[in-house]
Amino acid sequence: MLRRLVANWELKILSVVIAFALWLVVVGSGKSQLATPAIVEYTGLGADLVLVGRPRDSVQVELEASRWAVARLTPGAVRARVSVAGMHEGENVAALSPDLVEAPPGVTVRRVTPNRLPVTLAAAVAKTLQVVPQIRGAPEPDHVIHRVTVEPSTVQVKGPRSTIEGRTTVETVPVDIAGRRETVSQSVGLALPESVYLTDQRKVQVTVEIKAEGPMRGARGEGASR
Repeated sequence: MLRRLVANWELKILSVVIAFALWLVVVGSGKSQLATPAIVEYTGLGADLVLVGRPRDSVQVELEASRWAVARLTPGAVRARVSVAGMHEGENVAALSPDLVEAPPGVTVRRVTPNRLPVTLAAAVAKTLQVVPQIRGAPEPDHVIHRVTVEPSTVQVKGPRSTIEGRTTVETVPVDIAGRRETVSQSVGLALPESVYLTDQRKVQVTVEIKAEGPMRGARGEGASR
């Protein structure tokens, strides 16, 4: 029996190696059909125009992916590029096709839904606005706001002419100081109107200096209240 098992052992090992290699080829060549959202990126926008309204930010794509490539389909890995170059002010329509969708290696895009996107453009202007910090709440009793500063104090924005031309300021997202007794410093965003965006930094630094109220000030306050 032992002789039969070891007879022609070279051929038997070779056959096992070949069978394993064939199994890898079969498994590796398997394809998966799946659907996933793709982020929409608008490109080619001229300096004198801006997207207005609520442009679509994602579309649905049908994919065929090799099994080894499925793990690469992480959020944001599939992107649909929509060119608005040459479009005019007002309402436009952009066509989408599988060849305009970027996907990881080993992934083939079969279909995009929808395949046509409405795009509305408006004449744009850039303007420098004063930043106005917004404060929410009050510090702990016997403490007062000594000073509020914001850095930078101005920002440049771009947006539809009709929205920006009459504006001189832009407010920050509120900084909450309720119950605080020490200086608060936060990096916050800005409360921008629809279709208006920053052309440089995305956030500003708001610092609220909080100090204990002095005894003399408290005494004056008590005298005034009598």
